[in-house]
Amino acid sequence: MRKKCGRLLACLLIGAMLLLQGCKGREDGSDGQTGGGDGNSPAPAASAESESNGEKSMGRYLEEEITLPEDMTYGSSHPTLCLQKLETGELALLEQTAGMYVSADNGESWTWKETPWLGELREAYISHMAIAPDGSVALIYSPPADETETEAVEGGYHPEYLYVDPKGNTTALESPDGNNNIHQFWFGKDSRLYAYALGGRVFEMDPTGGTARQIFEMEGVSDYVCFTDPYMIDIGSRGLLFYDMENEMVTDVGRVLQDFIMDNVGDEIGANSGSYTVVMTEGEEADVVYFAFSGGLYRHVMGGTAVEQVMEGSLSSLGDPKMSLAGMAVLPDNEFAILYTNGKMYRYVYHPDIPTIPDQQVSIYSLTENYAVRQAVSLFQKQHPEAYVRYEIGLNTGSGMTSEDAIKNLNTRIMSGSGPDLLVLDGLPRYSYEEKGVLLDLTEIAGSLSGEEALFPNLVEACKENGKLYYLPLRFRMPLVVGDQKSIGSITDLKSLADAVEALRGEYPEGALTGLAAEEKLLRTLGITCSGTWTDPKTGAIDQEKLKEFLTQAKRIYEAEVSGITEEERTEYKTWYDNSINWSGAMEYFATADSAGVNIAMGEQKIGMGITFMMDGDFNTISTLANQEENFGFGAWQGQIRNGFIPKGMVGILAGSKDSELAWTFFRFLFGRELQDIEVSTGLPMNMASFETLKENPREDDMGISISSSGADGKSFGLDIRWVTEEHFTELKRMVESASAVCAGDAVIEEVVYEVGQRALTGSSSVDDAVAEIVKKAAIYLAE
Repeated sequence: MRKKCGRLLACLLIGAMLLLQGCKGREDGSDGQTGGGDGNSPAPAASAESESNGEKSMGRYLEEEITLPEDMTYGSSHPTLCLQKLETGELALLEQTAGMYVSADNGESWTWKETPWLGELREAYISHMAIAPDGSVALIYSPPADETETEAVEGGYHPEYLYVDPKGNTTALESPDGNNNIHQFWFGKDSRLYAYALGGRVFEMDPTGGTARQIFEMEGVSDYVCFTDPYMIDIGSRGLLFYDMENEMVTDVGRVLQDFIMDNVGDEIGANSGSYTVVMTEGEEADVVYFAFSGGLYRHVMGGTAVEQVMEGSLSSLGDPKMSLAGMAVLPDNEFAILYTNGKMYRYVYHPDIPTIPDQQVSIYSLTENYAVRQAVSLFQKQHPEAYVRYEIGLNTGSGMTSEDAIKNLNTRIMSGSGPDLLVLDGLPRYSYEEKGVLLDLTEIAGSLSGEEALFPNLVEACKENGKLYYLPLRFRMPLVVGDQKSIGSITDLKSLADAVEALRGEYPEGALTGLAAEEKLLRTLGITCSGTWTDPKTGAIDQEKLKEFLTQAKRIYEAEVSGITEEERTEYKTWYDNSINWSGAMEYFATADSAGVNIAMGEQKIGMGITFMMDGDFNTISTLANQEENFGFGAWQGQIRNGFIPKGMVGILAGSKDSELAWTFFRFLFGRELQDIEVSTGLPMNMASFETLKENPREDDMGISISSSGADGKSFGLDIRWVTEEHFTELKRMVESASAVCAGDAVIEEVVYEVGQRALTGSSSVDDAVAEIVKKAAIYLAE
């Protein structure tokens, strides 16, 4: 597997006001956290249920931008910002380029503080910075890439550590954990320095004396650390750890806090380099902490049984997936400051006379969380602070609910007239909804999207069923085949793909061809451009001939693949695939053409199939390889579906919401330039003008993404990815404009095929018998 990162990261191993609405979090009131207005803590956000009971709840936080110094720039290639409330009550900001600024008036104005020691590190890669309450600084860095790039690629990442006292005197530090690098530095309330090693050990360090002592060891890696008078709270990748500073022991005082955070965002902690999933700070009293994540801002009394939501995340920048957290601080008068890694900082101020929940409301539902939808909700709310967009997710992380249960619950709501206004149809019984008249015909509104709002007309037309348009996808992905020019030029359908793979085996008797030696991975990959043909879109009946053809050609490809590798290699690959699926917990299979292209360039396979879903770091990789690698090419991947595309975020409007002006306004917003211009991993933009912007490099210089890896033979591989060329962008656009069919099948039928079909590949079942078993299992599903 390869690792993507910024150029300097290539070798690392590791304004306007916005109305904010709150909904009550977990609470039983047993610790006295139910109240507000006592002058010490903010009033808790009122529950939405009180609105439905005729009570109009009042009070809500407003978001106000804090203007940062002009020379504080956002570093696109690596993190640079750090926030700390000093023991003097001032706010301190540290940024790699601009240096340190201090504010004595809670962000109203900033004063520059000299940091001569930072001048030598302007071009270094700084992976982590920390400011102490007394103004000391500790940081982890590596010298500029041009000095150590070759050594780093070959010898690994070797960080250096620096401590700066309040007077600006510098001291070089060493890791107290031997060969384990220090991952982070944090300062306690008394400005004592703590080092967090990658192995999980935590040390108290004496920078001037050069000594260190281990105080505890944690599982996983630290992500964010908060200090209160009695506790060190370590938010790590394996959970929260609470260390009693006075008694020098780990304690379970924060079990309620641990459960709440891990239930909500546990899977995300530690996953993002350069930002934090959760930020936390001590509150108005020593036993109170405030913490924030995408769900909102919360308050908890240590040792208590309640977690109180102070501010709803979906109506603030916290809910914007493009806004990553860098730090937070409590300000006087129950106000809060939150810093984001894009160089924005906001103050949150409570206003008691504003309705808690906006009067205008619209709801959108998806079975699983959709990043593009989450982005849309956040941006729409910033444009329409008078409205509340409720984003409902059927399968929340850790809920234990199955897809079938979630769909049944949704259907019950729809039948009773209490369903959402808009539906994201991915994973839902779309054809059933269309048949039963649940969805509105969107032909008229789609036709009204013109000029800057115009969508690809061929993609819109392909989404129609019997002349009616029941959904429009927010984004789409394109299936590509990559490899040598001769092979990919011969592929016009699934059979010719099998022919090409067999021809390659004749030319290369040993080694991987497609990189698809795991039966399930092969079936899922081929299914991308085939599954839409396996069932009749009207009746759902299985097309047995199409299914037989699929398994027959898949078997040919599988046999050609495994005939050139050893049984040990096949088992190893299958184990790796199974482990990667279990580790990721992914609910969606994801085969990318750029990954296959890199593997081809590394000599690990000869041909590859997958999707392209964005420009930056994805199709740019393919374009760069086509420019640099002799005889490397790419083209539209033709399977049983020809000229297909994969719709993502298929949004429809329920018939019961036809008179909702806000629902139509929100739907139209989904396809406007403001949202579609944002590049997200969900897919390419449907908006033609937004798609056109992808050919322009958003960076001022040509600095892009770099990748480095080593193959099974130990040889290193590196690639500096450049922005797409005009030629390759034009070719991608041509493929998009030629797409005429939707690559999307019945999700339940697909899973049956991928389960049973594996036996047809290995020969433990014949193709005919496998088809018969699939039809039998499908009949049970269709009968329900």
